[in-house]
Amino acid sequence: MNKIRTTTIRRILQISFLGLFILTVHQASYPFHPWIPPELFLWADPLTAIVTQLAGRFFDPIFLIALLILLSPLVFGRAFCGWICPLGTSIDISDKYLAKKKSKSTRKYRSVKTVLLIIFILFAVFGVQLSWLMDPLPILWRSFGILGMSFFYLFTDTILNGFYDAHIFPGSVLNIQDSISAWLFPVSTPKFLMLLVPFIIIVTILALGKISRRFWCRNLCPLGALLGLVSKFSPFQRVVDEHACTSCSVCQKKCKMDAIEDDYINTEKSECILCLDCREDCPPEAISYKFRSSVHMKTATDLSRRSFIGAGALALFGSGLFSLSALNPRKTDRRLRPPGSLKEDDFMERCIRCEECVRICATSGGCLQMAFLETGLEGLMTPVSKYRLGYCEYNCNLCGQICPTKAIQPLDLEEKQETKMGMAFFLTDRCIPYRLNENCIVCEEHCPLQEKAIKLDEKEYTDLETGETRMIAYPYVDTELCIGCGICENKCPLEGEAGIIVTREGEERF
Repeated sequence: MNKIRTTTIRRILQISFLGLFILTVHQASYPFHPWIPPELFLWADPLTAIVTQLAGRFFDPIFLIALLILLSPLVFGRAFCGWICPLGTSIDISDKYLAKKKSKSTRKYRSVKTVLLIIFILFAVFGVQLSWLMDPLPILWRSFGILGMSFFYLFTDTILNGFYDAHIFPGSVLNIQDSISAWLFPVSTPKFLMLLVPFIIIVTILALGKISRRFWCRNLCPLGALLGLVSKFSPFQRVVDEHACTSCSVCQKKCKMDAIEDDYINTEKSECILCLDCREDCPPEAISYKFRSSVHMKTATDLSRRSFIGAGALALFGSGLFSLSALNPRKTDRRLRPPGSLKEDDFMERCIRCEECVRICATSGGCLQMAFLETGLEGLMTPVSKYRLGYCEYNCNLCGQICPTKAIQPLDLEEKQETKMGMAFFLTDRCIPYRLNENCIVCEEHCPLQEKAIKLDEKEYTDLETGETRMIAYPYVDTELCIGCGICENKCPLEGEAGIIVTREGEERF
């Protein structure tokens, strides 16, 4: 019987962890009854744990999960990158089709990821959360949670509608469509703004495989840099029998991380992800992996003092730049945050832009979107409510239940229903009863409060041209009752800007 190759076991585990990651993403949907926490991989991310807690000046015991991952390189080096990381697995799959058989050496760029790591940590010291830009797990969560939902919905809907329009088993198609929608999709079509940003990020990461295999992991991943620094102390190492080695260079060509030096004996420990490809493909079987205190492993850091000082200066200057009012317009009245959000400074420091709240909201009211510059440069990709696209469902509190960093506090439903997200105001130059003196009570009908926050003031109106007299119900907002859920703005029948809008006035933050 043939012996199962170690690389086969590794690939099975890689696919299994990728499948588990996708499953956690799928758990973020309404109704919310997860049997695996959607936040699991984000809680286990050491970079997220360090930067978020440092920037937000808080400690959450749930991030002790990340400590296990951070300490694992002390025993098994960067095995997380080679065996577990779902983005690494996605890159391996992409590289199979994109990467050239002979990868270019990119060793001169290795230090970039360490510089990025230092920049993100220093920014966090100054209270600015930026690691979301390059942290692999939030990047992949956005990709599967937002892009995946959108593209898969579009693909299946197009295919099934095509069959239905062509009268190919129309009854069966409808049944299939209903089943898929009930299990995978929200009731209505998901609408996401800013899809282009996460799309460009993930496509760029995968496309870098055209330069070399795992280019992202080799040179740009700050989480890999962090684990690599810890792995320098690992006793588990690649060992080469120098007497058996024929210097055939097969191991170096196979190494997807370019961690094997030109003598084929030395290995850059902080770059090796223990994929074991070199051992499996070594013709004379001269390679093994063992626990050793000292072998041919390089542990020098490629980061110069100049690079470190430059990274520090950039962090200091950049954190100051974010505080400039021109780039940080926090007083805009349309920056509407989810219910339970922390005060703006604390919210910005904790939010990792994973978009879990945006995804789960798309399966409910659908108001949360990724921000562009309406919340300032620092607020890019943070969740904001866009009430013309959706509304905050009165009986939903899932955004707070799912937030991995508690930037949105987990409110119970009763508390959430009493939390003011803002205040609704009528635009009398737009609202139909005020502008046209015609009855329209759509906003009042949709107000979810038992005691309506939108009241009607019936007045007699006389048409000056015809002399006709009729009763018009003029709506107004009871500011004591309104919680700013936005369903009135969403359901307003006017095209373009609604006749009633929600602003930040009266918002409650935690």
